[in-house]
Amino acid sequence: MDLYLPLVIFSFLAAFIATPLIGRVATHTGFVDEPKPHKMHVRPMPLLGGLAIYLALCVALFRVDFSTEWLPMLAVAVGATMLMLIGLWDDRRGIAPRAKLLAQVGAALLVTAAGVRVELTPWPAVNILISVFWFVGITNAINLMDNMDGLAAGTSAVSALFFTILAASAGQGLVASLAAAVTGASLGFLYYNISPAMIFMGDTGSLLLGFLLAVIGVRYAPSELPLGSTWMVPIVVMGLPIFDTTLVTFSRILNRRPVSQGGTDHTSHRLSKLGLGNHRAVFSMYLAAGILGILAVFMTHSSPELATVIFGVILAVGLIALIILERMPPIPPNNPQVVILAEDEQGMDAIAAARRLSSNIVAAASPRTEQATLRNYLRALALEPEAFDRWLNAGAGAVLGPAAEWQKIFRLAGRILPCPEDPGMEQLHALLRTADLIVACRGGGWPAEIQAAAARGRMLAAPGATISGVVATADDVWKNSIGLTRAMEEAILGARRKEKSK
Repeated sequence: MDLYLPLVIFSFLAAFIATPLIGRVATHTGFVDEPKPHKMHVRPMPLLGGLAIYLALCVALFRVDFSTEWLPMLAVAVGATMLMLIGLWDDRRGIAPRAKLLAQVGAALLVTAAGVRVELTPWPAVNILISVFWFVGITNAINLMDNMDGLAAGTSAVSALFFTILAASAGQGLVASLAAAVTGASLGFLYYNISPAMIFMGDTGSLLLGFLLAVIGVRYAPSELPLGSTWMVPIVVMGLPIFDTTLVTFSRILNRRPVSQGGTDHTSHRLSKLGLGNHRAVFSMYLAAGILGILAVFMTHSSPELATVIFGVILAVGLIALIILERMPPIPPNNPQVVILAEDEQGMDAIAAARRLSSNIVAAASPRTEQATLRNYLRALALEPEAFDRWLNAGAGAVLGPAAEWQKIFRLAGRILPCPEDPGMEQLHALLRTADLIVACRGGGWPAEIQAAAARGRMLAAPGATISGVVATADDVWKNSIGLTRAMEEAILGARRKEKSK
């Protein structure tokens, strides 16, 4: 292991130096993830972190002699570069999930044709199918793990570290070198990606790391150890991403959602919802990956029979954990669209509570809403309320101007829809048909047809609101902002349970 520590340090320093430099380039060239109503960050975030990881790997591995296996390593380099570029284009312009999947299959077939494949069965065709499935599966698993600050980079670093230990102890120098480089590059980037993140790796980094970890898992084949003790070792090392992907896939199929559609149903989100919060959820995932790595190392020093028993216990524990997490109370949709029918200061309570649940809020102001109240709504939606106050105190807000310009001037967790005219009412009718939740505040400024349309949706009525057939929220719940947020969440989940039972 001591032989590969310098490579870990070198790749770490390369990523540590490259990441902020690449971040500046991304900022200056506009290669950033802009704040939008459906996103939580309030400033542009550079998206080229994956490119910094790629460059660090190139610099670190340039020192490694791959001449004895130049063809497989060339195929790996081409496949990794291809997926990095696909991820780069996806981060910039967006790529259809099917096209991205085809690119992953292409990279998998390339390295498989060059000899990077498993040899688990006497049938070459079966070995190729298993290899391609592994490459595509692990690549997507790390891609899906990139759902919280520091999660994908941290778990990749832990997995790569244990692959380094395993390959080094088995005398597989090239595999250990590649794993060591991935360990260092992931850690060097992680410094800037741990919450609160300064830069995102994007698909550029997650596809690259997933593919390389899949390659390392296939190439790990200690010749001096019995196959019965080692064939499952890469599966155990990558157990956490595999578990998360299985959970998400099973959950989305069960709930009739597209598997490729993003959401807050990952393992990390569920742990956070259990009370750990995002930071502890991420570190719990690191701990789980570390435990699996330790078990994998232990299995290589065990008899095939004991290794099989350990593997079976891991599978059983994983199955139990999957059932427990899937049976948790339903998780709210990612950034649900909340439409608030507002007229007076009661709308402020609704906006404040909805902000904890969503950044995709539409505050529909009735024809009776005053200018001063609209200004209060704007401040409540502002992602940077201090900047709004400075703008207002400078006298710029004496006249608010056209509503269409507000989204351009301010960074808002949603938008305000004034409805004194027909176009606004038409938009509101469309929103009421698709909203995840409609919150009706008191006031008599809404036409009867709007009230009727609202009553047909997922509805939460404020004290004093008169919506036919809808029971108003208790006054003590409405005045408790956290309690009101929970009531909104329960209204969404209750409607989803009814839809699911049909």
